[in-house]
Order: sequence, then C-alpha cells, then structure tokens
Amino acid sequence: MLVFSLAAVAASFIGDDESSTSTTTTTSTSTIVPVSTTTTSSPPSDYTVLPGESLFSIARKFNLDMQEIIDLNEIDDPDKLNAGDVLKLPSATGFVAVISNTTAEP
Repeated sequence: MLVFSLAAVAASFIGDDESSTSTTTTTSTSTIVPVSTTTTSSPPSDYTVLPGESLFSIARKFNLDMQEIIDLNEIDDPDKLNAGDVLKLPSATGFVAVISNTTAEP
C-alpha cells in the first residue's frame, strides 16, 4: 500500500505538461472479524474396563484426570479395578474457535 502511495506522489511530479494536473486517490478498507470461542461438552460416557487396564491407563488413554474418574465413580480403592467394570468417564470439554461466515465488501 505504501508503494502505491509513493508511486502516485512520484507520478504527480514527473508529468511533461505543466498545465495538466493528475490526482490519484488510493483507498484501503480492512475488516476485522472477531473470533469467538464456543465451549462444547457432552454428558459422562460409560466405559467397560478391559483386562490389564488401570485407572491410570484409562485416564491417560482418554486424556482425563484420574481423580475426576475416581470422584465421578465414587471409587474407594483405585487399585481394585476389574476387567468388565463399567466406569463413567467425565465429559469431554474443549474450546472450538468459531469465525462467522461473512464476506467483506471490496
């Protein structure tokens, strides 16, 4: 944009005919579209423990906090987990960037 402005100024000084005057106007428009965030969540889901799994491995598998799983399921002894036990897993939450679908006027 600066290059076009400088070129316009330079062109106004270069003309051969002193009686003619040339004016160049450059207009720029910028549009800022705000980005909003939306929090998404879902209800707790059920998970059936597989042989060899622990609360730690399940929490790691689903990228969850192990203490949240313990609290949600009211587990007294986290070391006593058996294959076939059904656990409630905390709902997944996340932030999703949302940009409105707009078209700016040129």
